[in-house]
Amino acid sequence: MLTPGQLHAAFNMYWNDMDRCSTAGAYWSLLHVTVCLPDICAALESSDGETKPSRYVRWCDKYLPDPLLSGAERYRMRCKVLHQGRAGTDQPAGRYIGFSFGQPSAGGAVDHRRVDGTTLNLDVGTLAQDAKDGVARWIQQLETNLGSPEALNTFRNLQSLVQVRQLPFPLPMSSDLGGPTFTTTLKSS
Repeated sequence: MLTPGQLHAAFNMYWNDMDRCSTAGAYWSLLHVTVCLPDICAALESSDGETKPSRYVRWCDKYLPDPLLSGAERYRMRCKVLHQGRAGTDQPAGRYIGFSFGQPSAGGAVDHRRVDGTTLNLDVGTLAQDAKDGVARWIQQLETNLGSPEALNTFRNLQSLVQVRQLPFPLPMSSDLGGPTFTTTLKSS
């Protein structure tokens, strides 16, 4: 059974990478991690461990409610960003034909949730924080209802979540590389 704190610990690698992206100003990378979070959560809580468009949309509508950005619009944005590297769409994604992604100015000002015609302007840092807050609400919901089908599914599917681990150092010298080899492995059960 899922235990309190277990999900937060499992998501630490995401939180840490999101913080590193933000600190380094790597907002494009931060956006990619941000739009993946609903996929991960929706898959974890599903009976088959998979995400489908309807599950992504439903998860976003429940945990990331926003009158200017519906779950369906978030899904269309996610698809364009992740699979095509685009912010614009060939057809309207709900109310919008495109999204404009920004980062804070040198003075710290943000341009977030501003509609400019058929384009929604989004600050990636704020969007990322909103996603983290949504995941926190989801975790709280599951921890409050440990016997729910979603919590039971999450516990069962959590074992297949990718984990990052460091191999022990130092590794033996490799004659092929002429020196020690340092490796980080990604593990998925």
